[in-house]
Amino acid sequence: MDIADVWYWIMAFLLWLYVFTDGFDLGVGILCLHTDDETWRDRMTASIDSVWHANQTWLVMLGGVLFGAFPLVYGTVLAALYLPAGFLLFALMARGIGLEYRAEADGKRPWTKLFGWGSVAVTLAHGFLLGGILQGMAFADGRFVGGRFDWFSPFTILVGVTLLCLYAMIGAAWLVLKTDGELQNQARLWGIRYGSATVAMLVLVLGYIALDGRLGFLVGRPGQAGFAPSFILAMVAAVLCAALYFRALGKGWERRPLLYCAVMLAFVFAAFGGSLSPVIVPPGITAAMAAAPAPMLRIMLAVIGGLMPVLLFYNAYQYRVFSGKTAPHDEVQ
Repeated sequence: MDIADVWYWIMAFLLWLYVFTDGFDLGVGILCLHTDDETWRDRMTASIDSVWHANQTWLVMLGGVLFGAFPLVYGTVLAALYLPAGFLLFALMARGIGLEYRAEADGKRPWTKLFGWGSVAVTLAHGFLLGGILQGMAFADGRFVGGRFDWFSPFTILVGVTLLCLYAMIGAAWLVLKTDGELQNQARLWGIRYGSATVAMLVLVLGYIALDGRLGFLVGRPGQAGFAPSFILAMVAAVLCAALYFRALGKGWERRPLLYCAVMLAFVFAAFGGSLSPVIVPPGITAAMAAAPAPMLRIMLAVIGGLMPVLLFYNAYQYRVFSGKTAPHDEVQ
């Protein structure tokens, strides 16, 4: 494994951290659209008040690492995905405005809707960006030569809907941990509903990949039918985690549903990341081709290697400080 491959897996780790942590607070936003009870909404938004800014740290970190370690990817992929990337920025702003203004407004409902639908928009943007990369891009001489709407396809729509279900599933698990009483019971029902939908959507995505021979590279079988054994093994582990998630909800456990969501997501990342490696932009740009010069990667590794433990400790400490249930009277400040 050379230095470019090391950065490939650092990128995968950062992406997993972002999808999981920002996923549950986006999920809370999505679930806010499922109730008209402003008291419940107060508790739901208060549950993420202390962490949602920090969760987006991983997105900033991801963008910085992508720019420094894989400048070819940063320059070419963004050229292909300007529209969904721009949509993501506006959606992030709308979501943040809705959440922050809601805390101070006398009429909370419009701002709650902006927060909720902004969360939906961010999630769909994630799906279009991730799906647009995964389905492969047309490059020639280091330049994108495809169409401006290549990112919009049946596959990227499937990925977007899958993320909507996944984030709501993780958000429900977060609310199970952070709330109690009737809201917690409702969160368990949301968790079962969206957990089932997530599993169903993953099956649809895998079925689409299996039927569309052009996407065989996603599962380590370019030009072949079926799935690679390593991919199957990782997905079986993900399914097992999903089963444990449902069992934990049924048993009334509070911490385990969120834990199983994190591990399930890690196995899904391992399945696709392991199948694609060393390709970083399908179908043909590898990490070595896209990487910055090796001396630069080593300097970055020393810097990021020292910074990452600090960020991880800070985030873990923050979650520790703000652990416990969200009280009924808590509101976002």
